[in-house]
Amino acid sequence: MPNIHHKKKSMRKHTLVGSWISGTETGSEIEYIVTSHGGGFKVIAIDRFDGEVADIFDVKWDGRILSFGTLWNSTGRFLRCRFEAIAKNEVSYTYTYTANETWHRKSA
Repeated sequence: MPNIHHKKKSMRKHTLVGSWISGTETGSEIEYIVTSHGGGFKVIAIDRFDGEVADIFDVKWDGRILSFGTLWNSTGRFLRCRFEAIAKNEVSYTYTYTANETWHRKSA
C-alpha cells in the first residue's frame, strides 16, 4: 500500500504550487493560485483588476502538464489552460479561448 502522507507532502512542495502572474509588462491581470489538493491540484483564478473569481473545472495532471478549464462569468469567456513547469519559478502558460462576434449575411 503506498504511503499517502508522502504523496501529499510531495504534492505540497511541487513546483507548480504557488501564485502565478504574467511575466510580461503588457500581460494579463489574471492571477492563478495553485495548491495541492488530495493527490492532485486545486486552481483559483482571480482577475486582479476587478477582483472577479473565475469558475475552474476539469483540473487534470498528467505528470507533466496541469490543465484546467476557466469560465469568466462576467464576459462568458471560456479558456482551456495548461501550465508546465520550466524552472523553479517559471511556468509555460498556454491557453485557448472562445470569442464572440456579430456576423451579417453577405448581400447577393
